[in-house]
Formats: sequence, C-alpha cells, structure tokens
Amino acid sequence: MNDIVGFVHINKNATTCKGAKNPNEFIGQNCSVMEFDREGGVLCLNPQSSALAMFDKADVYRSFECGYLNGIVTPPNLEMMEQMMYVMKAQQRKGGYNEILRFMVIEASLMEGKFHDSFLWAMQ
Repeated sequence: MNDIVGFVHINKNATTCKGAKNPNEFIGQNCSVMEFDREGGVLCLNPQSSALAMFDKADVYRSFECGYLNGIVTPPNLEMMEQMMYVMKAQQRKGGYNEILRFMVIEASLMEGKFHDSFLWAMQ
C-alpha cells in the first residue's frame, strides 16, 4: 500500500514549516503529500523523498488529492482493484507511461486543483 495521497506546491514565501531540518528543501517545490489535515495543511515529503515536514494551509499554494501506485499517479479514492486496473491501463496506453508523463499529470492536476489526466487518453 502506498502512502502518497496527493501532491502540493509549497509557497515560495512559506513560514509555517514544522519538522524539517532544512525548510528550503520544500519551499517553492512540488512535494508528495502523505496526509492532508482538516484545516488544509499538509504532511509532505521533499522532492528527493528524504525528509518530512508539515505546512499550514497558508503555505499551500496549490494541491490535489490522488492515489499513487508503481510510479503512476491515479485518481483519488479508488479501491485497490480499481487502482491496479488504472495502472495497467496507463502502462498499456500508446506511448506507455513514464516520468515525463507523471510530471505532466502532477502539473496539470496542480493547475486544476484536482486530479487531471484527460490529456493522456486524448489520442488513444
């Protein structure tokens, strides 16, 4: 089971970092989210996946919820079997699924504020 539940872009002027030895590893970066709190704050991994930190909602520039399995960003709230089927579909799409496409899904979703992958299937 994977622990990534979304992605977040931390404000470049963030001031509420808790738990990180080096907040600059997070500030202004896209980070994997381990948990969203009720108030909109996040527990996230730095881009290198080597440190955890918490940020309040005020420092969250953009975010979205999703699933993550085998390096593939999936729609949120899927049951395990549905998530595995999505991963298989993504891997079998014409052109496959790679790091560049993962980055594109994350960026498009951050811009939308929700999971967004329709461009993956546009030319299928």
